[in-house]
Amino acid sequence: MPNYRILLFGLTRDLLQNKEIVLRSEKILTAAQLLQELKTSYPPLAKLPSLRIAAEHHFPEADFILNEGMEIALIPPVSGG
Repeated sequence: MPNYRILLFGLTRDLLQNKEIVLRSEKILTAAQLLQELKTSYPPLAKLPSLRIAAEHHFPEADFILNEGMEIALIPPVSGG
């Protein structure tokens, strides 16, 4: 059972009032599966229009397999101007 440690930044940190969370899973997840699990486990995240997973300092494809121990971050929506 993998445990994924996810770093939080910006709005995600504010919403969950923490700098990191741990998601326990029954199986190894892809980037898309992890994002869906996070939105299910933490409903405030489901309301964000765009949310991305970063793994090992890259934005992986949806089918990228995330291994326990990877540096994983949840990247909130950003705005610019």
